[in-house]
Amino acid sequence: MKEYKRVWNVYAAWDYTREIEDLNKMSDNGWQLIKGGLFSNRYKKNDSMRYRYQLDYNPKIEDMGRYIETFREQGWEYVNSTFNGWHYFRKLYDKAGDDYEIYNDSESLKEMHAKWQKAGRAFIIILSLLSIMELYFTIRYPRIHSAILVLTLLIEAIVIGRGVYVLRNPQRADGHKRSWNGAPAFLLVLLIGMVGTIVLMSLRSSNSFNTKSEVYSPISSNIADAVDWGEAKVVYPDFYNFEVSGYTASPMTWAVVNTQTGEVVSQIRIDSSKAKDGKNFKEAHNILLKRGTYKLYGYDFAGGEIDLHVSLN
Repeated sequence: MKEYKRVWNVYAAWDYTREIEDLNKMSDNGWQLIKGGLFSNRYKKNDSMRYRYQLDYNPKIEDMGRYIETFREQGWEYVNSTFNGWHYFRKLYDKAGDDYEIYNDSESLKEMHAKWQKAGRAFIIILSLLSIMELYFTIRYPRIHSAILVLTLLIEAIVIGRGVYVLRNPQRADGHKRSWNGAPAFLLVLLIGMVGTIVLMSLRSSNSFNTKSEVYSPISSNIADAVDWGEAKVVYPDFYNFEVSGYTASPMTWAVVNTQTGEVVSQIRIDSSKAKDGKNFKEAHNILLKRGTYKLYGYDFAGGEIDLHVSLN
């Protein structure tokens, strides 16, 4: 039989009593904690001992020796601490005793809950603001990866909000009344959302260029004779922003064309004379592109000076 065991798990701050229950169950089964951690706990097999565990959250301890001694005087043995301020203690189990609370008064427990409520509210505000900002850009420039990010941020805010609610209502934090561990859900949603966003962003094609000439040759109005200015490969259906801005001596047409079907997906007719200052024309279209290859074409130009920025991204 193995002498040591590592158990992988993660617990939210508001579900610390769940970890305490798990530590106690492991001790009842002969596995005694030798090191607690954020994502895993390490145990040693010892059937001759039985402990009851408790956790204390205190990230700012000026005198660690005195801190440990204070708990030792109350019968608690120090196990270890995590870098983010959680401290593990244990006490030998006594069938005749039932005082295994590390806090001797309700104010101490309320103080710990208050610390995490404050941190939780700060995270909720940050996540909510980020969600609003990203939602604004998603509405203005629809993108699948942006929508996934908005959903991820909102779910994270809801999960943390649930945690703050639990800490504000201690009876809900009781081990017998909790229905689920929020930490794995929080991390799973965060992982899926962030990875999904990054992957989709990396797969998006982007084509952008600037062209400037004092004298540019005329281009036929027939799209078959158009000038090929670039190509974009679309891996998955999504919205793209097609934008043309700048100056042309005479009107000019730009088009996004599906190379497989020959379909003109979007057109922009640039006419600098219609710009407010008679020069800096700008027009943009949000277009839905299916999977495939697309070309940017410029045509129907009488010739003359051009100074343009064209993009599909």
